Amino acid sequence: MKQVLITGASGLIGNRLTEMLIEKGYGVMHLTRTPKAGAAVKQYAWNVEKETIDSAALENAHAIVHLAGAGIAAHRWTPDYRRQIIESRTHSAALLIKALQNNPAHKVGVFVGASAIGYYGNRGNQLLTETDPPQQSDFLSETTQLWEAAYAPLTTQLNIRTAILRIGIVLAAQGGALPQTDLPLRMGAPGVYFGNGSQYYSWIHIDDLCRMFIAAIENPQIRGIYNAVAPQPVTNKEFVLTIAKSLGRWQIALPVPRLALHLAMGQMAAIVLHSARVSAQKITAAGFTFSYPQLPLALAQIYGKTGS
Repeated sequence: MKQVLITGASGLIGNRLTEMLIEKGYGVMHLTRTPKAGAAVKQYAWNVEKETIDSAALENAHAIVHLAGAGIAAHRWTPDYRRQIIESRTHSAALLIKALQNNPAHKVGVFVGASAIGYYGNRGNQLLTETDPPQQSDFLSETTQLWEAAYAPLTTQLNIRTAILRIGIVLAAQGGALPQTDLPLRMGAPGVYFGNGSQYYSWIHIDDLCRMFIAAIENPQIRGIYNAVAPQPVTNKEFVLTIAKSLGRWQIALPVPRLALHLAMGQMAAIVLHSARVSAQKITAAGFTFSYPQLPLALAQIYGKTGS
């Protein structure tokens, strides 16, 4: 049985990925700050700030999935929290790499690292591929550039096959953007869109995302950077109206002015105002098939209207 070691496993993606790996017959292990006795999945301790890690975690791992990182929208972007966002990603990757370097007998054959489409910055309606350059002077873009750079020694020094997934807006019933977006609609109010609503949202159903992580583990041809988004991005306004239709609500949405967002959120307004129309062509060409390529199909599954 192949063993997969996951960091950041308590989050939305890590929880679902753990379930799907176990369903496929994998053994799963978690790295966590506070291992719990009797947990359903074997847990090992690590502490990124103290640069400590239980070396036993690497002894049986055949693959590592690195999801750890402070939540982008968990707190206001104070200078201290901006530092936490970056260092929780770069320092944790460095700690894993150091542990692998110190354990030359490790069995890790593939490392799948998370990144984000924030790499591209605010790009209007330009269709973005993995070869497009990042946007400068943008915090989310700068963060993802540093994040991806932290993975470099895996290939240059350790010769481990490495895949980096630039993740879009993850759609799931359990958390992420969707429960926040559909809340007004569930309460009987109109939906809301941000600014003029023309900014592109590149989204992905959580099950497709987790299947993409599994594909990266299993397919030896998948290496390098891939956009982890569905093939059909939509504008923010389309996103909200499609959710309203899926919930059987009136397809009415009201704008939240850009100025109000900047006053309320500061620089964090970039999370909802930036436009990234991102291509899924590369991962599709690698043989990956989406179960939920269109937004209405993804929402129907999430809202339990397909019987699946």
